[in-house]
Amino acid sequence: MAAKCGADTVSACEAFKPMAECASKIIQVNGFADKIRLIPKRSTEITVGPDGDMVSRANILVTEVFDTELIGEGAISTFSHAHKHLLQEDCIVIPTLAKMYVQVVQSEFVHNWNWLKTLKIPGCKDLIPPRDLAEYNGTGSLHDLQLDQLSCDCFQPITDPIEVFKFDFSGKSTIDYNRTNVQSVKSKLSGTCHAIFMWWDTQMDVEGDIILSCAPRWAHPEPHNMQWRDHWMQAIFYPRHSLEVKEGDEFNLHSQHDEYSLWFDVTKTNTHSTRPESSNIIPVSTSGLHLSFSRSRLGMLNDDRRNCKYIRALQKVINEDSICLCISDGSTLPFIAARLGAKKVFVTSNSKSTLNILEEFARSNDLKERIYLLNKDPTDVSENDLNLQKVNVVLTEPFFATSLLPWHNLYFWYVRTELDRLLAKDVSILPGKAVLKAVGIQFDNLWKIRAPVGTWEGFNLKIFDTLIEKASNISDDNVEPQPLWEYPGIALTNQFELLTFDFAQPVNQEENMCTIGNVEFECSGTCNGVAVWMEYVLSEDNVVSFGLTQQPEIGQKLHWDVYTRQGVYLFKDPQNVNIDEMMEYCAKFNPQTGEVGVEFDVK
Repeated sequence: MAAKCGADTVSACEAFKPMAECASKIIQVNGFADKIRLIPKRSTEITVGPDGDMVSRANILVTEVFDTELIGEGAISTFSHAHKHLLQEDCIVIPTLAKMYVQVVQSEFVHNWNWLKTLKIPGCKDLIPPRDLAEYNGTGSLHDLQLDQLSCDCFQPITDPIEVFKFDFSGKSTIDYNRTNVQSVKSKLSGTCHAIFMWWDTQMDVEGDIILSCAPRWAHPEPHNMQWRDHWMQAIFYPRHSLEVKEGDEFNLHSQHDEYSLWFDVTKTNTHSTRPESSNIIPVSTSGLHLSFSRSRLGMLNDDRRNCKYIRALQKVINEDSICLCISDGSTLPFIAARLGAKKVFVTSNSKSTLNILEEFARSNDLKERIYLLNKDPTDVSENDLNLQKVNVVLTEPFFATSLLPWHNLYFWYVRTELDRLLAKDVSILPGKAVLKAVGIQFDNLWKIRAPVGTWEGFNLKIFDTLIEKASNISDDNVEPQPLWEYPGIALTNQFELLTFDFAQPVNQEENMCTIGNVEFECSGTCNGVAVWMEYVLSEDNVVSFGLTQQPEIGQKLHWDVYTRQGVYLFKDPQNVNIDEMMEYCAKFNPQTGEVGVEFDVK
């Protein structure tokens, strides 16, 4: 773009060798080889002088070294080095500055991603988390997501958006590597400060007429003309402690950054900023909760709708003679079973930190006499571990921390098969089966992550497309995990079943499974993808979906479980479709590898 606009010379740096070679070819194809000099180095390695990479310092810098946190990819040091070694004093920098904003909110929904709450069981004592888990003591890591997809019904603003940092990239002032500030802010309503939303914008020109904003819709300067992005999103930060405020109250908003990271907190106005709780040290969780449980996992464990389904299923099978084995990572199912009266509940885990949390959970709920924690892989469980007793109830959600795609949780089925010798003949297995489902979709924007760039702004970038497609064909599966609640789309077909897995029976290593069929498009549109997910059947009228949470309405927005990722199959060539046209599908399961393969084709 700079060369096309008339720059005398352009120096471009690219340290990643395959991308540098691609860039060199693109420069050549677009006819700028005589104006653009490609330097295959990091900018911090470039030399200037008669024998250097650049003959003289530049008077314009154009760069994009940002992430969701703005500074997480080293923007501060990159700009600082450029001004010190590569740029003239009166240079123009694009972007010239950035502003960072936060908004303090009340939201039980968001709060559920951050702690463990009390689990209520009808007719039984509540399951109460240990105090240090329920009274969370903070971690500085951000929670990045498409905040724009969070319904405004899910949170209440305690404050309006507040500017907390300004980063001057122009060189007219030094960029601080570390800053801390405390602002007194006023609450708009009475409530609890559960979370702090964060985003940033950049001023692209010196005059300040061109603003690139990453704000969510409710705070965006042009809410009806927003650009979709999947590389710069928004983030949620969680304070050390939730803070109760009254409407009109003033409280302290603490903001801090170092060279790469951010952190925010809220305290009462009479709290001195140097006391240990609000010190300038980015906090680390001491309970181990956030080492063992991801944000989405915490949300899943706190999901009342999901928990009610498991409780209802367990109430039908648990009695005083129940010998249970739970095969799931960091689950509350063992404690529900114990609270419902199970005689013994065995739990396995390879993670010492997870076991420590489960042990503390059992202790704080007086369940240590019923809960038996085994520090081993579930496939290694022996008769001696079970005190020579047969298991008559096998439990799972299923959830395994290493699972990415929907069928990875079939690991449970293989463990259940391996331990078949330890199970009673009349064993109850919950869930009893799993169903892999799919739906044809017109995504609003998600399809763009696999779409070729082609020619853009008049520049031929097809060489780049070829490079990416070649790499993708080598390394990527045709289905990738995505949290689809963050990526809107409408249903073009009804949901349909691909494969069914019967957990009541061991895995048959000799019997491949295959389903071939077709489904009609129920409305016109552009089919650019298919979503696949698992549903787990606890009983005929009790199903836990790791995908759709509502029956899809044709042509309407789909509603997805917010705590799990679904599989997404994106078409290389999206197809315009009409009512009564067909999509063919083929789903295969290889029992020897546990892998599922799916293919879809629009006819």
